[in-house]
Amino acid sequence: MDPTIWPEPAGDLLKSQLLAEGRRWNLLHQPPTTLAAWEEYRRGLRSRLRELVGTWPEPPPLEVRTHGEMQLNGYRVRNVSFQTRPGLRATANLYLPDGPGPFPGILGTHGHWSQGKLAARVAARGHTFAQEGFAVLIVDAFGSGERCLKHGEYEYHGKQIGASLMPVGETLLGMQVYDNMRGIDLLQGLDCVNGERIGVTGASGGGNQTMWLAAFDERVTAAVPVVSVGTFESYICNPNCICECLPDGMPLTEEWAILALAAPSAVLILNALRDSNAAFHVSQMLRTFRGARQIYDLLGMGDRLDYKAIDLPHGYWPEMRSQALGWFKYWLRDEGTGRPCPIPEIPELPETDLMCFPAGQRPADVKSVLTFAREQAAEIAAKRAPDPDPDVRRRELRDLLHLTPGAVRIARGPLVEGETEGCRWRAFTVETMPGGLLPCLQLLPAGDGEPERTILALHPGGKAKLLDQPEIQAWLDSGTAVCLADLRGTGETEWDSGRIAPGHDAARTALWLGRTMLGEWTEDIMALAQLFADVGSPVEVAAWGAAGMAALCAAGLEHTIARCELRGLPETVVPGDAIPTLHMAAYVPRFFTWGDIPDLLALAQCPVAQPAHA
Repeated sequence: MDPTIWPEPAGDLLKSQLLAEGRRWNLLHQPPTTLAAWEEYRRGLRSRLRELVGTWPEPPPLEVRTHGEMQLNGYRVRNVSFQTRPGLRATANLYLPDGPGPFPGILGTHGHWSQGKLAARVAARGHTFAQEGFAVLIVDAFGSGERCLKHGEYEYHGKQIGASLMPVGETLLGMQVYDNMRGIDLLQGLDCVNGERIGVTGASGGGNQTMWLAAFDERVTAAVPVVSVGTFESYICNPNCICECLPDGMPLTEEWAILALAAPSAVLILNALRDSNAAFHVSQMLRTFRGARQIYDLLGMGDRLDYKAIDLPHGYWPEMRSQALGWFKYWLRDEGTGRPCPIPEIPELPETDLMCFPAGQRPADVKSVLTFAREQAAEIAAKRAPDPDPDVRRRELRDLLHLTPGAVRIARGPLVEGETEGCRWRAFTVETMPGGLLPCLQLLPAGDGEPERTILALHPGGKAKLLDQPEIQAWLDSGTAVCLADLRGTGETEWDSGRIAPGHDAARTALWLGRTMLGEWTEDIMALAQLFADVGSPVEVAAWGAAGMAALCAAGLEHTIARCELRGLPETVVPGDAIPTLHMAAYVPRFFTWGDIPDLLALAQCPVAQPAHA
């Protein structure tokens, strides 16, 4: 039986609403027009950003350790590790010109290369700038290179791995910014480095880090973000990495303001005319450039912000290195005009030469993202003291999920009835928010009477996934009606292909817009439960996977749910050793600071069953 009730998919409707919301926020964030207004805005913005990116502890001693060194033609490469947070070390390569210096320092940040600093295209920046008289530090981004899950085996640090930091109150964006600030500490601590002349550059996710680091760290003299500047609006419904996600970002600000925070740093934006990522199209970059330039002009520093659009695809190509070299020579060494410079030939070293440790032999304090998340969770759990009042816990949960205040079901569309393959059914649409439509298919058991019991069945993959579940037919055979519903962004309302991870783009979009996908699903379930209660039929909820988390949240907040039956419910939001496979809706910022799955179970206002072997 086909559970589709609409004549055509409606994911584009939901997507268009999300895009419109992003556009609305973009228009609300306009640059101040006076210095006094900018100074006031800047102070408040930086303070709020610090709250959103996660925790930054008091910096411990760096404890820099050298694990090997190679002499090359006119410079040497040193493999080092250093302590970023207490008990957490980062791995890096130092490219040091021969001679006493002092040399300007450059921090190299990289994007989504699983090998991190070991990748030839990342190391190329170290070789290039060191040959030109700059001391360069290239750090493995948290989760990449030698900081992956299993040393010597590389994986993408985004999607569920990076998202695992959010429940414990961190973001991958903030973790990486703090690591890079500690990288500047390391550069400034070297006798051969002029600590007053520090540059930073990287591409894609590394370009994103370049921008954020320049915004947060006033020690950055010059910055070159490559193929990474767009608008926050352009992130909406696009597949950017979780390391580029700032929860609650769009209600707070737009990207022009982050670039403007970098002032007085000299920033050269390099974008690619043939970039395949719509978020980084030159047209988006120009919108951000114009806003940031207004602030630079207010400060009398218009010459310190520039851009180039280069006819290349996404990447940090030799042409980009030439542009960056000219910029750094001008702003860090007072040489030239800031225009592109010829770049030297560079060697390509085996990845093993750039490793700090032999494969599989890293020390315990070079931790993976998942190990760090587990340790943070243990610390939080040891200190957590939940309020004993369940009403307080419910208010806290509402705030955590970013539920819309006063959200209720708006309307139910016309009821359509029919029979297919001997099964009676009713199809209807529920509107839970303006334009937020949930297609529902209620399957009725055999016979002419009205069933006394209804089960609302929910799956992260939508109604179609439910037809494969044997429980559906068993419930019908027992005389129970089953209502199959598509939660927001699933089934007939799905717009996210899940190419990166299930719900990846939709969950990121919700976070950027100041919401959570789990909260949206919770609102949907509460609205559907109220609908059945209004017609005198208390509903039971059966849910699979991450939809079960939303059902539990709804059961804790909505008294009209009679019972929950949950299959595939995770035992905890804390990751194990293996790469997580949860739907991205499950990752809610600071959720573990409130509690965990057992706390949701305890808060439920109805019986909850978890059938074995489901």
